[in-house]
Amino acid sequence: MSGTEPTNEELAKGYAKQIEQAQERREAKDLERLERHGRAAAQQSQAIEAEQSGQGVELDASQKVELNEINGQQAKALAKELNRDNENGDQVKQARAREIAERFKEKAARDREQERGFSR
Repeated sequence: MSGTEPTNEELAKGYAKQIEQAQERREAKDLERLERHGRAAAQQSQAIEAEQSGQGVELDASQKVELNEINGQQAKALAKELNRDNENGDQVKQARAREIAERFKEKAARDREQERGFSR
């Protein structure tokens, strides 16, 4: 094995770092999307209230409850979507880790074969 080739451990650390960075980017994107949806829901709620109060109609208690339920349903739907994305990401990450581990095993086996060939 030449001195320029990375060791299995160095490769594993590099791959782990790449996976971790991808996870961090995905989490940041999810958070940004959650905030964007939250702002949109708040603006929608304010627009409805402004429209109704502009007509001289104050939202009654049942309308406010209904509006809160709609916003709550939107938040639940978004959370569910984000969780599904994260679960899919975790599955992809685990599959990738298994694939990398399998390649390391194969490489280690080839390295041992080569070493046996040199030692004869």
